[in-house]
Amino acid sequence: MFKKVKPYMGKYIKYTYGALAVMFVALIASAVPFFLVYRIIKPLLEGEKLSAGYYTWHIAFIFICLLAYAILCVLGLKFSHISAYNTLKNIRISLQKKLERQPLGTIQDMGNGRIKKLFTDDIEQVEMLLAHAIPEGISNLAMAAIAIICMFFADWKLALLSLCSLPIGTFAMGMMFKAGMERMNDYYAASAKMNATIIEYINGMEVVKVFGRDGESYQRY
Repeated sequence: MFKKVKPYMGKYIKYTYGALAVMFVALIASAVPFFLVYRIIKPLLEGEKLSAGYYTWHIAFIFICLLAYAILCVLGLKFSHISAYNTLKNIRISLQKKLERQPLGTIQDMGNGRIKKLFTDDIEQVEMLLAHAIPEGISNLAMAAIAIICMFFADWKLALLSLCSLPIGTFAMGMMFKAGMERMNDYYAASAKMNATIIEYINGMEVVKVFGRDGESYQRY
């Protein structure tokens, strides 16, 4: 899907790449505190006596990492949304130009509901891909891979045990995706019909009132 959207991104594609980089750094900043907590707890459990400055600096660095994570997350989401919303604008402008070149009969056959759904609901789905799925999803997958690699260095048995849930989760998500896709055509058809009915009800409000057909028209709505 990204390949289809990419031509409409134009100069804003740099914001998507920037969001990816920033979100990845943010996730690294969120992972560092766990390592620092380990360095604090380990000497205490082993009875090793260290200076108060050792713990103070570790705790201060934990707060710095958490603050950096929050700031970088906001910055990354800002970049991704700049890219997403401008890409949606470009897609809608391109679709408008294509629609203007279509015969009037084709537009009438489509109906107001389908056109409204095409310009709003369908295109709006791209926003989730560009603003969240790509920057957050890829960064989270990368961090998960790094975490698993680190676990193998620490304890390969624990790492293998943690991977046991992966096939189960993949199978469950695959089943959910399959079930959802089987119903998507019905969903899109129902959504187009609903939009057409709403637009017809609102546009025809004056005529309905004049002829006293409130009940019948409202029932369809």
